[in-house]
Amino acid sequence: MRVQALHRRLSGASAIGSRETRRPDEHRMTASEILGQLLSGVSRGMVLFLIASGLTLTFSVMNILNFAHAAFWLVGAYVTWTIWHLLLLPATGFWIALPAAALVMGAIGWIVEFVLIRRVYDRPHTEQLLLTYALVLVIGDLIKLTWGVDDRIVGRPELLRGYVELLGAPLPLYSIFVIALGCFIAAALWWMLHRTRFGRIVRAAVYSREMVSALGLPIRRIYAGVLAISLFIAGLAGGVQSPISSITLGMDMNVIIEVFCIMVIGGLGSLAGAFVGSLIVGVTYSFAILVFPKMALVLIFLVTALVLIVRPWGLFGTPMRV
Repeated sequence: MRVQALHRRLSGASAIGSRETRRPDEHRMTASEILGQLLSGVSRGMVLFLIASGLTLTFSVMNILNFAHAAFWLVGAYVTWTIWHLLLLPATGFWIALPAAALVMGAIGWIVEFVLIRRVYDRPHTEQLLLTYALVLVIGDLIKLTWGVDDRIVGRPELLRGYVELLGAPLPLYSIFVIALGCFIAAALWWMLHRTRFGRIVRAAVYSREMVSALGLPIRRIYAGVLAISLFIAGLAGGVQSPISSITLGMDMNVIIEVFCIMVIGGLGSLAGAFVGSLIVGVTYSFAILVFPKMALVLIFLVTALVLIVRPWGLFGTPMRV
């Protein structure tokens, strides 16, 4: 019971975490509680990174600001729940539902690029935002029609329901799994971009898609592949989130705000910046929710503003040359 109660306190209160908070006037935190809270923040940061990495990829390669990215993340969570629910395997169905939902979202990404996104490549960012915001509204209504407004949650797989102790702190196995998955995806993206032919073409398209087209390479298919990968990772993030907290209609709006803060902190278009920015936001929120539960998001904005003052182009971004 003590372990479960402490874990609930460590989870924080947001779309990514539980709703229980700790009063600021309680006893001082012990070293084990600080360690547990740190792990909770890193775990939360990894979920945010899975979302931010896809958005960073589409912006850096396709120059598209996809405001609907978090809405697709939410769809991934609902798809995970649907597959898990249909399988009737509470203890093990998660392992099938997670990759299946990611594949479904990857296919949706390919279709969305072909039908909608390629129409706004050469349009101003304001028009891109209008299109993707319209997608948010459409997706929200489709979710309401398909899954209703009731909360959904996926049961954690039996293998990840326990805890391990480190320096007296109970560390949930599921949080460790989330951190490991986030690090794996970060390494896989780096390998894809730097060690594969597709990655080299993608990096070339970042600098000049006209040059890539002039070489006879199918730039449209490359863009479709990038968006498919982006939503595949978003689907993974949604699946990973579904056992952490209830899946709720509208929870994507808070998340997209945090993800944009992450991109600003890390530097627009930088995957390394998205990784570090996600950790900063996740850990900041995890500790802020204990002291200032009603101002945790405000503290994230303050951190973002501080970074903009010191480095307007972000921690890993590059200054624009005029």
